[in-house]
Amino acid sequence: MEFATGAMGALLPKLGMLLQEEYHLKKRVKQGIKDLKAELESMQTALVKVSNVPLDQLDPLVKIWANEVRELSYAIEDSLDSFMVRFEGLEPTKPRVSFVGFIKCTRNKITEFKIRHKIANDIRDIEIHVGKVKERYDRYKFHDIASDHATTTVVDPRLSAMYNKVSDLVGIDKPIDELMKRLFEGSDVPERKLKTVSIVGFGGLGKTTLAKALYDKLTKKFDCGVFLPVGQNPDMKKVLGDILHELGLQTYNVSSAMDVRQLINQVQKFLADKRYLIVIDDLWDVQTWGTIKYALVDGNLESRVITTTRICEVAKKAGAVYNMKPLSDDDSKKLFSFRIFGDQGTSHNNQFTQVSDKILRKCGGVPLAVITIASLLVGKRREDWSKVYESIGFGSEENEVIQNTRKILSFSYYDLPSRLKTCLLYLSMLPEDIWINKNTLIWRWVAEGFVPDKQEIGLFEQGERYFNDLINRSMIRWIEPCHRVNVVRCRVHDMVLDLIRTLSSEVNFITIHDAEHHKTCLSSNSVRRLALHKGVIGHIPKMEMGHMRSFNASMCRDNRMPPLSRFKVLRVLILTECDFSGAVSRLEHVGKLVQLRYLGLFGTPIAELPREIGHNLKFLQTLDVRETGLEELPPSVSELRNLLSLRASEGTRMLGEIGKLTSLEELRLFSVDKSPNFFIEMGKLTELRVLEIHFDEMNQSMHKALVCSLSNLQKIQTLEMYCDSMDIEKWPRNGGWEDWTPEPYKLRELTLSGMLLPRRLSWLDSSCVSHLSYLLFAAQAVEERDLRILGSLPSLRFLCISSVDNCTPYTVFTSDEFQSLRYLSTNIEIKCAEGALPMLHQLVCGASIGTEDVGLVPGSMPLLEKATYWLNCKNCNGEKVEETEAAMRHAIRVHPNSPSLAIRRYNDQEACSSTNQDQVLRRMIIQSLKRVLHDGKDVLANDEEPDDGGAQKIMHTREETAANNA
Repeated sequence: MEFATGAMGALLPKLGMLLQEEYHLKKRVKQGIKDLKAELESMQTALVKVSNVPLDQLDPLVKIWANEVRELSYAIEDSLDSFMVRFEGLEPTKPRVSFVGFIKCTRNKITEFKIRHKIANDIRDIEIHVGKVKERYDRYKFHDIASDHATTTVVDPRLSAMYNKVSDLVGIDKPIDELMKRLFEGSDVPERKLKTVSIVGFGGLGKTTLAKALYDKLTKKFDCGVFLPVGQNPDMKKVLGDILHELGLQTYNVSSAMDVRQLINQVQKFLADKRYLIVIDDLWDVQTWGTIKYALVDGNLESRVITTTRICEVAKKAGAVYNMKPLSDDDSKKLFSFRIFGDQGTSHNNQFTQVSDKILRKCGGVPLAVITIASLLVGKRREDWSKVYESIGFGSEENEVIQNTRKILSFSYYDLPSRLKTCLLYLSMLPEDIWINKNTLIWRWVAEGFVPDKQEIGLFEQGERYFNDLINRSMIRWIEPCHRVNVVRCRVHDMVLDLIRTLSSEVNFITIHDAEHHKTCLSSNSVRRLALHKGVIGHIPKMEMGHMRSFNASMCRDNRMPPLSRFKVLRVLILTECDFSGAVSRLEHVGKLVQLRYLGLFGTPIAELPREIGHNLKFLQTLDVRETGLEELPPSVSELRNLLSLRASEGTRMLGEIGKLTSLEELRLFSVDKSPNFFIEMGKLTELRVLEIHFDEMNQSMHKALVCSLSNLQKIQTLEMYCDSMDIEKWPRNGGWEDWTPEPYKLRELTLSGMLLPRRLSWLDSSCVSHLSYLLFAAQAVEERDLRILGSLPSLRFLCISSVDNCTPYTVFTSDEFQSLRYLSTNIEIKCAEGALPMLHQLVCGASIGTEDVGLVPGSMPLLEKATYWLNCKNCNGEKVEETEAAMRHAIRVHPNSPSLAIRRYNDQEACSSTNQDQVLRRMIIQSLKRVLHDGKDVLANDEEPDDGGAQKIMHTREETAANNA
């Protein structure tokens, strides 16, 4: 299903299914279905053409016709789904007894006849309606729309960025310096090859402005130069001709007579003995760059090429990547003030108020956003600024700057394939300024029908490709997972959010009611998807609920649950952090939502789920009951045979047989040791990709069953296991971990918390888990060889590792070790040679008294932002401790990236009592066994405390036992 074509994508295959013999439809009805299917396929093609034309360039009649076809497709699909549910419902999951079963079977045959008769009547009515829509299509000649749009010429609003005065530019000095280093580093070596640097970033971030400023600064140092905007769908003959024209080699008339090959030859011939600087601005695809690259001959004269693009993949193909950063807070204020107050803007810093700071936070450091908002405030009283912020954002008030902003962003939007447009528009229903959990988002796309079911690839994997593509195209911003929450998240910039909300409202894709900002985007009484933000559910505008497919409430309150019985065709029901305190929330009517695919109740208190939920919701794909206070999942949940994702949190137990849920791809459960035969049943879930389980007890037989079941999970990509028992010394010592080896190249994340391995698992190396990015475990002993092997994992970004036995300091010698590592937490001392740990942002490690060298040698860890050292003060006096800490502080002060430093003492007999020492040691490990994954929330505090997998707990227990014995 796509916004552009309504329900056509899902509807057409369903019409094909009705032609199958199992439905026993009459020949006349089947012919009607075939004719209807052919007509709808033609309409689908027309709708796709319409979706590729910007809405502001569409004829109003075309808009009306397209919306009518979309609404018609929804109505047809609702009718077909109702038929299929009633037809398939004649074979319930509950077993029948003999005589009663015979009576029901007889009654079902009569019912089946009535159902087939109704679908025949419905098909006739639909054919009549489709015929009327087709007549209007032919009458107004809508098929001419694509050719009419192609002849329209629009001035590119980004043109102004090429003619900005350097004196007007803010925050550009540092990026220019950084790019200069990228362009000319290593230029003193004899081999002076052509070098290309690509500036990549979100639309409106200032890529063109930066590239033009750099070009103007450098061009006089080269023999010749070209600054060439390319844009979407370029004519390569024109592009190459423009390069020749900029070089002064050919007139336009001569170059236009050549073909692409001849033009490439001409450019190569001219540049062969020249030192040149060429900027290719606004690249959109690899093919365009490939053609241009043929013309850029390398004469070993230290020529330079700069490209700009919004698409990461294009940037990587072009050359070295420079990720454009947003403006700093200070530079945002300077630009904001300059645009409002002119040349004297910087003298108005004292006038910045709370509302101006809120405005700048909304802009997120994007220059285009700052300029757009500032343009709305020019001439307005300061008292009115809050009204502007609350009511209009980037989109409602009309002026030239806003129109240009919208147009710049829309270039990226209209370049998306149709299915990606749908997935992006769906984000418009989410509240502003939230972190979006990738897995949650993809499962919602799947439930809405935006992800096609293909045999060669699973639904989630296909949705993940869509997600990555949106990241690659800079439409959504990827958030680096932190060491506490290894969950991929993203955010949508407010400018993009306003654009997609405008587009969604225009085509009645999503209806939003935001009580906090007093906004309601309601374009039609026939609501298909409704999103409520921070309001009272009973106060929403009156609208037709019978055709609603998706109901989403976030942080809403009321004294009763939503009227579930009014939803006839609901597929998605999401209640996130809602409060229905005036009533006992049992969701007693949820069983009537027979079309439901997604039930999300995260953070909403629920007393219980209906006992028969598994027998009623046959199509349910996702069940999310995290943080609901729900004590148990009823046994019938095991009957949800189409369930793909099941997520629960602490306090919720699974009572049914987990092994029946053979379609499961994602499972997150607590107290699994209290579920019947869980570790044996788990081995039947052969489709699992993500497994997170928490347990309190683990005996020898349970552990063997666990390892045996893991051997059956050939598709596992994320494995998280948490032993919440505090008695870690009882962990099985010979449980046979080595009997399990994951499928090569599959595993991406591995967490073994609260349990103890004898050593590094033998398969934890680059030959088996080369895609592993997240690793947490504790072992009895970690040797230097183990760290060397882990350092060879090319994708490892997060490493939390602890050794119970004392381990000698480990030195990272080269940049090839741990080359992708962002976060490292360990109780082992870490030292670095020059160039080591090139990508590390945070370091937590052990340290000992007398350590002059803490690994921060010049050239190591260049991106380090934070260092935390656990300093072992055992048998050392205060003077020695102070000297060591002073050496650490000095190393941090001289580090070029100025990282922050935290020093945590333990075994400090002079500073603390033995009781306090116990508390310090406990604090080091207490959080390591308790971690709760939220959508965009990290509930743990004190991120300096390392999650060590439980090793510190064992050490502490042994020390305490030794003290008692003494």
